[in-house]
Amino acid sequence: MVDKTYYKDVYCGAEVKNDELFKRFAVKAQRQINKYCDSFFDTHTLDDMPLDSDRTNVKNSICAQIEYFNDLGSASELAGEGQVTSIHIGNTTKNYSHVSLSKATAMVSEQAIEYLAPTGLLYRGVGQYD
Repeated sequence: MVDKTYYKDVYCGAEVKNDELFKRFAVKAQRQINKYCDSFFDTHTLDDMPLDSDRTNVKNSICAQIEYFNDLGSASELAGEGQVTSIHIGNTTKNYSHVSLSKATAMVSEQAIEYLAPTGLLYRGVGQYD
């Protein structure tokens, strides 16, 4: 839905370290936004939305989410694995800290939600896109 050109030139997002990291953040951001839209984009595309402003707001919400992930940092943290707390080399063990509920709920950018608000996608069932 969003490529690096749109993110950089239209949205004017903060610089992401490299293209591979941008792709990872973009995929995660699209999944996160789709989840908040009650999985609308599992069965629809941006082209299914009748208003240009709604399409732009969805793209901007994804960009805001990419920027949020970029600000948070580590892609492994974003995957919900938490941070590595210990590693044992003999017989290989790797332990992660648990991701708290407050951190999990903070995985969506408030700015991304603000972009989605006027689209009706946050209120499916009473909104314009059923």
